[in-house]
Amino acid sequence: MIQGNGGVPVPDAVFMVSVARREEKGSDVNAASHLLLDVLTNVVDAVIVVSNDSDLALPVEQARLRVPVGLVNPTPGYPAGRLNASPDVGVGRHWWYQITGDDLRSAQLPPNVGTTIVKPPKW
Repeated sequence: MIQGNGGVPVPDAVFMVSVARREEKGSDVNAASHLLLDVLTNVVDAVIVVSNDSDLALPVEQARLRVPVGLVNPTPGYPAGRLNASPDVGVGRHWWYQITGDDLRSAQLPPNVGTTIVKPPKW
């Protein structure tokens, strides 16, 4: 039971709770490492980064100095500020794109693919 200042029960109290569960998987470090290895060893002419993780700001910044970078934001919010830059910084020709719900819907397979692959009803 919730109690007020004088120890009096507050039966109609309302709790507001927000839970954020953050897990460190190392995927941002892996993405950054591969991005820099590919750019610095000249095995790519351009890169597309699908992320809105500001932890990738430095590797993306360094990549932009060497190759054109496309940044695709898969989240519904604004792009992380540290990932933004001018399209002509470094080698230039950089671009940004925000994935939309329509993009995701249009990328889905149809309910039936041929006669052997059928989308489960609950999907």
